[in-house]
Amino acid sequence: MTLTSWARLVLVLLAGLVLQVAVVDQVTVLGAHADLMVLLAAAAGLVAGPERGGLVGFVVGLVADLVVTTPYGLSSLTFVLIGFGFGLLHRAPSSREGRTAQVAACVAAGAAGTVLFAFLGALVGQSGMLGRTAVDAVVVVTLGAVVLAWPALWAIRWSLGSAERAAAGYGVPSGGSATL
Repeated sequence: MTLTSWARLVLVLLAGLVLQVAVVDQVTVLGAHADLMVLLAAAAGLVAGPERGGLVGFVVGLVADLVVTTPYGLSSLTFVLIGFGFGLLHRAPSSREGRTAQVAACVAAGAAGTVLFAFLGALVGQSGMLGRTAVDAVVVVTLGAVVLAWPALWAIRWSLGSAERAAAGYGVPSGGSATL
């Protein structure tokens, strides 16, 4: 990733954190709120592949952990798995056919990330992570992802776009004198 990509990514993460805390967290339904941060991690995987998705997921999780009361690193662990796992879809031929498939995958990532977070939280001894509240959270995060997936994908494409094109080799001819 280039320095420009990192700078854009930091800008996106800070804007995402501010939006999460100032706007998204204030809209609660069934005692839960949508989660923009898990969508950023999934979008990074879908846009840039599993390795970059895992890396961005780790950083997004560290940033998200600044504002939650769960053990530091729990969001990071969850998001690295989501970024990497949904990044594997980047390699699937169907993921490149349309942006609608990426939005659907982001919505699924919202649900999967919430379930994974609850299970990992219960695994490390956090009380109340599983049960009716977890079900409500999955429903609310999934519905919120329907609205927030487009902006999350756009922001990640903007921040990682040049890195994705460089990794894919766009603009650089393969073979011939270009490899000398």
